[in-house]
Formats: sequence, structure tokens, C-alpha cells
Amino acid sequence: MDFGQKLGVETYYNYLEKFGLLSKTGIDLPGEAGSIFLKEEKVGPVELATISFGQRFEVTPIQMLSMVSTIANNGKKVTPRLVKAVIDSETGEKTDVVVKEEEQVISEETAKKVLSMMESVVSEGTGKNAGVKGYSIGGKTGTSEDGVNTNKYVTSFIGVADTNNPEVVILILLYNPTGEGGHQGGAVAAPIASQVLRRSITIFRSAKK
Repeated sequence: MDFGQKLGVETYYNYLEKFGLLSKTGIDLPGEAGSIFLKEEKVGPVELATISFGQRFEVTPIQMLSMVSTIANNGKKVTPRLVKAVIDSETGEKTDVVVKEEEQVISEETAKKVLSMMESVVSEGTGKNAGVKGYSIGGKTGTSEDGVNTNKYVTSFIGVADTNNPEVVILILLYNPTGEGGHQGGAVAAPIASQVLRRSITIFRSAKK
């Protein structure tokens, strides 16, 4: 809430737009959904405070991944893609799908500071269960209410590996978990993220050899 007040509505919404949270990402999939935010002119002090701590809006998983990927990419935004290349089944000719780079949303220095904060979340904060031995993992846990007075939650963990040289960004989402870990992101989603990241790093680096 304090940061929201310091930024103000105009600057806050400017960065929401720059990070792509007010529009579709443009990923190569049909029927992509967009986010739901109050119109900027309707945001007063109470609405800004509420938005600042993560309520009164809806974003899609691919928007979240795109935003964190921008941070991991030294602050430069790219259009997410599903297909890396197309190979002609008859001729074997390979055509790479070009990566579309967009604007520099935040400075490289700021991006590295945010990654460092995300690393602290895993090394000493709520995301400890997402750690992978031998790697610097960055992330953020999340717990949100599914509607009003439903007593149901959406639990999440978004992570980057590794923070020194980011190669993988993942998002774990669990709808209304009811196990022993409760519904907190650090207790439920983070351990799954640890397993996925460990396997993803292994596969990714093997593929590069």
C-alpha cells in the first residue's frame, strides 16, 4: 500500500501497461484471454491500496510468466511463443520462429535487484521449500482468495532459475488445496516448484550440450 501511494495511480498503471498486464501477451495460441482491471480513471486511494497488495484485479498465468520473464531478461520484454521452430516433414527444412523483443521496461540494474529480492524469498523467506541444491533459485509465493466469502483459495509459486543466469521461469498454480500443508503458497506450491525446477534445469542444460 505504501509503495502504491508513492507511485501514484498514473505511474502504477503505466508500469502495468509496460509489463503487459493490461493487454494480451500475443502468444501464438488462439483464444488468449486478457486481464481484468479497474479503469485508471476509476482508481481512487482505496482502490489503489487494494490493487497494491494484489486484490481487485485478475491476470492470466501467461501474463504472470511474461512479467517475470521480463525481469529475468534484464528488464527487456519479449513476446512469449509456444513454438520454437517449424520443420517441414517432407524436406526437413527448419524455420525458426523469431523471438520478438519489445521495449526495455525496467533498467538492467533494477531487474538484477528484483531478482536478488526473489532469491532472498527462497533462501530465507516464505519460498524456502522451492530451493534446489546447487542452484540460486528466485521466486515469490502467492495465496489469493477465490471470490468473496467462498473459503476457497488459489495457491501459487512463480520461480526463476538460476538467478545468476536465468534460463527457466515456471509458475505453479493450485486451486483450493486441502492437504496437510493448508493453502499457503510456501507450504504447498513451493515444494512442487522445487521438483519441477530441478527436473527442468537438468533437461534444459542437457539439451544445450
